[in-house]
Amino acid sequence: MEIEVKKSVLSLAVALAVLLVQAGAPAAAGGAASSSPQTGQAAVKPLQYEVSVVLKLIHVQVTDKKGNPVGDLTREDFTVTDNGTPVTLTEFEKHSLSGEAAAAGAYSPKDPGDRAGEGAPAAPEVRPVSRKYFLFFDFAYNNVRGILKARTAALHFLDTVVRPEDEVAVLTYSAVGGLAFHEYMTTDHEKVRSVVEKIGHSNIKGRATQIEDGYWRLMQDSPGSGAGAAMGVNFRAEAEGARQESKSMAQKYMDKMTAFARSLRLVEGQKHFIFFSTGIPNSLIYGYTPNNAQYRGNVGPASGDDVLRRQNEEMYREFGASGCSFYAFDTRESAMEASLFTYDEQTLATGSRAMSTAVGPTDIFKDNKVTGVNSLKRLTDITGGRYYANINRYEKNIDQVQSLTGTYYVLGYSVNEKWDGGYHDVKVDVARKGCEVRTQSGYFNPKPYTEYSDLEKQIHLFDLALNERSLSRMPVTISMAALTSGAEGISRLALLARIPGEVTAKFAGRKLEFVAIFFDGNGDISAIAREESDPASFRGRDMVFAAGSSLKPGDYACRLVIRDLDSGLSAVASARATVVKPAVTGLQLGTPLLLEARTGGVFLMAGARKAKDAFPWAEIYPYDSSLFSPILSGSPASAASIRIILPCAVPGGGSPDLALSVSLVDAASGARLPVQAAIAGQTRNGPLEIVTLELSTSGIAAGTYYLHIYAADKVTGSLGHSSTTLVVPSR
Repeated sequence: MEIEVKKSVLSLAVALAVLLVQAGAPAAAGGAASSSPQTGQAAVKPLQYEVSVVLKLIHVQVTDKKGNPVGDLTREDFTVTDNGTPVTLTEFEKHSLSGEAAAAGAYSPKDPGDRAGEGAPAAPEVRPVSRKYFLFFDFAYNNVRGILKARTAALHFLDTVVRPEDEVAVLTYSAVGGLAFHEYMTTDHEKVRSVVEKIGHSNIKGRATQIEDGYWRLMQDSPGSGAGAAMGVNFRAEAEGARQESKSMAQKYMDKMTAFARSLRLVEGQKHFIFFSTGIPNSLIYGYTPNNAQYRGNVGPASGDDVLRRQNEEMYREFGASGCSFYAFDTRESAMEASLFTYDEQTLATGSRAMSTAVGPTDIFKDNKVTGVNSLKRLTDITGGRYYANINRYEKNIDQVQSLTGTYYVLGYSVNEKWDGGYHDVKVDVARKGCEVRTQSGYFNPKPYTEYSDLEKQIHLFDLALNERSLSRMPVTISMAALTSGAEGISRLALLARIPGEVTAKFAGRKLEFVAIFFDGNGDISAIAREESDPASFRGRDMVFAAGSSLKPGDYACRLVIRDLDSGLSAVASARATVVKPAVTGLQLGTPLLLEARTGGVFLMAGARKAKDAFPWAEIYPYDSSLFSPILSGSPASAASIRIILPCAVPGGGSPDLALSVSLVDAASGARLPVQAAIAGQTRNGPLEIVTLELSTSGIAAGTYYLHIYAADKVTGSLGHSSTTLVVPSR
């Protein structure tokens, strides 16, 4: 996927995609394979995917002859076929904005993992009405005034349609920059608004539609006979060259959009696209024969393109099968501007020599066989959405989108799921007369992760990193803590995760990636670190992963995605921290790191792309990972004695003479417990004084405590303080 990155609209998804390019993430693997859990040198075996019975859910909208939603149907009113075979509906839900989802006769086991009878699938959780919207601005097939009107319409959409629980994404396509996410599926609608507000003139790049428009203008300008015939040959040659360029741009557009559509199979639920475009010119794909006999001698018929036709239909089918519905807002009527070929509309109106015969309502540029109207209509028909002809009527049309996307049915039935990527054609009919059904045209079976395209792998990563309900992760809890340091006047933040052996044993592939993401208080990505490793050396063993960066002071959320690059099996960990501005005076204490004796562990650290962004882990928190393991994120301290690593620095340098005291505060009662901690070691690492403390937890009642460390420099009299959490288990 080609990505245009603008600093002002740097988004989560764009930043993640940039990471994959800069860090040299691997392309799609050629074959499925896994390493033996016993040894990384064992023969690689193909990944196995068993056939399972799952519940297939189909999102259906039903309207009457006037286009109004029909919300009073029952399960018995629907008939569904899957690849031509009638299916029995075991799940039926009505959804509307006026109330909760109403389930009629839905299968609901006591435990979601139970089976009700042989082969019965587990019913999914019924959630409140929450919709997924993609605000999609097409810059390749658009115009300046159309984009500005689209921006106004999109802001109105955010004001009037989007509810707090709805997730919204913003993406664009330009002929130069390609497909770009500017915001990926978020309920932070203010962030979405800030992105939309920045869309304007600077986003128009590579206006592909102008070339096709210019082609027909040149063809019409071309002299048909007499002294100007030779000139006409040159005109036609220029026009044909421009048209071939236009076809190439259209083919690139279809390729990118088709790949994007396939990747959306990974995103759960129905996806509603609010699409602002003029559409791909129909004449490019299906050809064009002028209707006006006055100039038919100058403007001959143009044939369609079989390759573009096949690719176009494939693009439509992929979106329809990925649970996407397009609501296309045609921006053509809002912008009657000069084309790339600087055609003078006023000259035409006064009757120029070359164009005087083409004036009036029969002008070919008003003929929908040349415009993108048919392309937009077909896209909306296949995906179950709706086409809106005039962007200037956006308020009324957006009200209808609200009505259509807020009232729908969910139909569910059992299928034997195979991991072969096969396509299923789905037909939904309603017995009640006068009803029109809009639904996805079909769906695809899942496929092995090794067959994912690069874009599909990126979407998979986005979903893991940004979606709290991602279905593609292991149901495990990984302990992770965030540590801060202000040594040398530089504010730094690191994450430290402990992955237990029972989790590392599940990663059977040959490559494992670790992606660490640091989100600031606004939800923007401040830093990303990525490391790739062969898990054979630590498979089945406890391991610790560390990553860090120098960051501005503020609140941060840290996210770690661990992903098997052969199977796609993933695990996710999260932590929060506050980075404070390094003190100008006084002692600077880093976050205490708690350790317990545990042998056999493995330590892995992500390197920084730039030296200035690096977190010098070995200098700030030095410890022997083969003998000790960190106690993280509220995990209980299993040993009776714990070790504490405390980095300390004096602003401006110098060697402090430290006096330390430690206390515990009961998180439940607030009671303070004085404890004794002995200094077990003290070393100098550049500007840092690294102090190692030993603390006995014997005699301390089970519970959660806040551990506070106070330090004083006997030389300067300066003071410092730091704290962390300690959990003492029952013994």
